[in-house]
Amino acid sequence: MRVLAVGAHPDDVELGCFATLLEWKRLGHDVIAVALASGPYGEHAWSEIESAWKKARSILAQDAKGTSDYVLGDFPIGKLKHEWTTVGFVDELIQKYDIDTVLAHHYGEAHQDHTAAQKIAVSAARRHVRSLYLWESVIYTHRNVFPFRPQTYVAVQKEAFEGKIMALEAYRNAGLIEQDELDAHRHLARYRGIEMGREFAEAFEVIWVKRGFKIGQHIFNLTPVKEARAEHAVGQTGSDHGFFQ
Repeated sequence: MRVLAVGAHPDDVELGCFATLLEWKRLGHDVIAVALASGPYGEHAWSEIESAWKKARSILAQDAKGTSDYVLGDFPIGKLKHEWTTVGFVDELIQKYDIDTVLAHHYGEAHQDHTAAQKIAVSAARRHVRSLYLWESVIYTHRNVFPFRPQTYVAVQKEAFEGKIMALEAYRNAGLIEQDELDAHRHLARYRGIEMGREFAEAFEVIWVKRGFKIGQHIFNLTPVKEARAEHAVGQTGSDHGFFQ
């Protein structure tokens, strides 16, 4: 797989799907992250945010089979818009890295930049991307009238989980997230793991999975999932990408 995770700000990809990216990279897949709106935020200087972001980027780049990159956009924080320029920016990344799978914010999130980033990701992915999933984030997907629906899971090893926590600790140390939010993600990964009979996992809502998705020598005929089915593992016969439905 060649995966693009589309976040609104530095820390969003880390909160939503960083363990999944680390797990997939370990398995040999290429993973790219983007934060569309970067810059000073509230009382935080860019130097503080950049330090935490660089830590996350270094964790993502650590030795593994797959390749990685973490891109920063320069769109305005708090004023991110679903429009031609932002969609074109993500579309260029999709084409540059030959992306086949996109991960993005959930449509029910409360932050205006997050909902804009989700729409941007969907519009950019509509032509070339085979699979589109929306991630779960404990604050921003549980404070709205559109609840997160866990429809597919990625089981992650302890090393990937710990890599996510290390990245989040960098943002906590910079004052960008609170300890309670970090702890909530720690417990959420354990909870989703227990649902799957594994130690740790991250859950996603499925928007589409096009049929005939080829991974290595195996072709998986997948369709959008209507409900989570813990008993059926996708990809057990070969190239393991960790997905469960």
